[in-house]
Amino acid sequence: MRIVASMLVALVVAGCSQRVTPEEEFARQERERPLVTLESGQSPGAAGTGLSSAPMEAPVDDAQTITGTIAAPPGASGSVLFLFVRPAGATGGPPLAVQRVPSPGFPREFAIGPRDAMVAGGPFPERVTLEARLDEDGNAMTEGPADLSARIETAPGATGVALTLAPTT
Repeated sequence: MRIVASMLVALVVAGCSQRVTPEEEFARQERERPLVTLESGQSPGAAGTGLSSAPMEAPVDDAQTITGTIAAPPGASGSVLFLFVRPAGATGGPPLAVQRVPSPGFPREFAIGPRDAMVAGGPFPERVTLEARLDEDGNAMTEGPADLSARIETAPGATGVALTLAPTT
């Protein structure tokens, strides 16, 4: 019985000494990977998967881009112009789309839409609020007394939208 127990312990110890490092496991997996043939023009990363090797991007609907002009009072200055698109009626929270324009000149043409989205997502809602703010401190999270702003509710895809910056009340 003692001999059987000693043999069992020896087998367990021998089995434990056969540990495989992560590098060895990876090398084994690489050896066991099936071979794939490339079709002409196909990159190795996309071979046999039916997928393109181009980065995945959500489709963007350029028809929802809002265009127009922003005017400011003579002598208006600020370090950064922010443009925000939010769902109509929303006064806070993360915007659907945003642009940051340092040291802007006026009048200024703009175009903002899904390509400026904070997070890739679906189309804009039927009505949105477009806000422009000439921000003195350059921080989108704060509004100072010298900041100028304008806001309008519109539909995605609107053209000829005119915003005139004025003191924030």
